[in-house]
Amino acid sequence: MYHRVDQPGNDPWQLSVSPAHFEEHLRILRQKWTPISLAELAQQVVAHSVPDRSVALTFDDGYIDNFNQAKPLLEQFEIPATFFITTQNCQQQIPFWWDELLDILLNAEQLPQTLTLTISEETLNADLNDEATLTPALQRNHQEWTWTETGEPPTRRSRLYLDIWQRLKPLTHSEQQAVMTQLRTQTGQLVSTGSELICMTPDHIKQLINNPLFSIGAHTITHPALTHHSLHEQRVEVNSSRSFLEGLIQKPVSLFAYPYGSYNDTTVAILQKEHFEAAVTTNEGLITKRSQALELNRFQVNDWSGPVFDKQLAQWYRN
Repeated sequence: MYHRVDQPGNDPWQLSVSPAHFEEHLRILRQKWTPISLAELAQQVVAHSVPDRSVALTFDDGYIDNFNQAKPLLEQFEIPATFFITTQNCQQQIPFWWDELLDILLNAEQLPQTLTLTISEETLNADLNDEATLTPALQRNHQEWTWTETGEPPTRRSRLYLDIWQRLKPLTHSEQQAVMTQLRTQTGQLVSTGSELICMTPDHIKQLINNPLFSIGAHTITHPALTHHSLHEQRVEVNSSRSFLEGLIQKPVSLFAYPYGSYNDTTVAILQKEHFEAAVTTNEGLITKRSQALELNRFQVNDWSGPVFDKQLAQWYRN
């Protein structure tokens, strides 16, 4: 599972792989493994006959670097990939809320010393104290920070970022944007328009699908954590994103990725009813002939060098 092929300054979730390392990954996959499409892998799961050492590449969200950086390298090595698109960000060319939140709190040179936000009818008061001004030392701390379940964020700014991120994740898109509007107003920041934060445009997606190596999957409209939302809301997010993509590429869209890996029995039932062929989670694990097509495991790939990636693949396979 990949998200971005780029080198952002801050990457606490380790979602980015540098173009150089990505090229090394593809070379190893071509030499030592059997790259196949996710659709083919799903068909093998249904047939209870998964080819040994087969690997399917997926990209979540639809960032622009998937087109600019990943696509040429995938074509060079002739390796198939599936791109799961969050359709609203594709259509409107706006950044994901989590990217904008990070950009404001970790990168802004000057922030107010205190911030007060209303989130789900609760008031969050934050005092940045001496971190209102971004110093070189603060910037280095942010660039070196990677999130772990047990680790403590290194600065007041990063702790505030994680706190707000956790509060916003289960909310609806409109609720998230209401909080982001408060934050923009109080910090004097405009909506981030950095080209590295946007998604592929509809035209990029149509170009992508012209190559038979590539397939498109649905990833909802607004990237909600689906388990926190009603049956109706889940159904709209799933079906509307699929309808937009099918109208765009003029091909059936039968693959789905659960945003944040968040899904429940209701979500799976929706996909079954709508005849999706396969769906991928963020649960780590190999795919075997006993896997369920609508709950396929994946491994997240970090920004590893080729030799480290090679060892990691071998370890996953052994386990």
